[in-house]
Amino acid sequence: MLCVCATAANAQPWVPPAGVGIVSVVFQSINNTGHLLTDGSDLDGFDSVSRGVLLNVDYAITDRWSISVGVPYIAAKYLGPEPSFFGLPIDDCLCWNSGWQDLAATVRYNFANEAIGFTPSLAIGAPTHDYEYTGEAVLGRNLKEVRLAVDAGIRLDRLSPRLSLSGRYSFAFVEKVADLSNNRSNISLETGYMITRKLGARAVLSWQRSHGGLRSTEFSDELFDQFDRLLKDNNFHLTGAVAYSLPRFDVFASYVQYLRGTDTHKGHAVTFGMSWPFER
Repeated sequence: MLCVCATAANAQPWVPPAGVGIVSVVFQSINNTGHLLTDGSDLDGFDSVSRGVLLNVDYAITDRWSISVGVPYIAAKYLGPEPSFFGLPIDDCLCWNSGWQDLAATVRYNFANEAIGFTPSLAIGAPTHDYEYTGEAVLGRNLKEVRLAVDAGIRLDRLSPRLSLSGRYSFAFVEKVADLSNNRSNISLETGYMITRKLGARAVLSWQRSHGGLRSTEFSDELFDQFDRLLKDNNFHLTGAVAYSLPRFDVFASYVQYLRGTDTHKGHAVTFGMSWPFER
């Protein structure tokens, strides 16, 4: 949830000046329209949907240090039409399962904030409560994470003052399950263009690589209830986003298309939201 919503946030290589903050409310619908198996082939007929609201506050303590805190409320539902792999009431009832998911806190430090932006960050994610993690209609994986990331960007003033390029790399240290690790790397490349002074558009190509975990064909009966936690999910996503600035707040929307992958979902996600700046 947080990884997808991050594509709708402000560009991370550049940070606001001291005393400026942003409150954001993000609405998202994730439609999983099947699975991609270990060999990349399709497996249809096991659809699910997840809808959520993310509340996030970002604040610049100084011109270089900034912090953000966010938490999503998730509602998930298994759609079928085939019976779920897990055979659990949480899926078989075809009903909504909802609740708060994982609290995330991020600290960023900016080294460059002009034509070139460069900002490392440290993020911590922790479940808000001990929620169910086995099945299709669950809130998440119920695991703690520590994420190290670097954001870098450049404004291409010589080509066009409206154009920018940026990239991000993050490595997540994920809580072990059954003494097995499933850490991951996430890489994204983004191009942004200001169509007018108030209207901007972005395109983002993102890639996830799992370090550890198990292929869907490698699970034993004893570990099957840890399927989503230990699955070696590798994927490529493409995002298109637009944002428009109004006098007192900004509105934004994005569409994420799942391009390809192994041991992952097929589908797409739609996000829209609003953000309000404030200053102390």
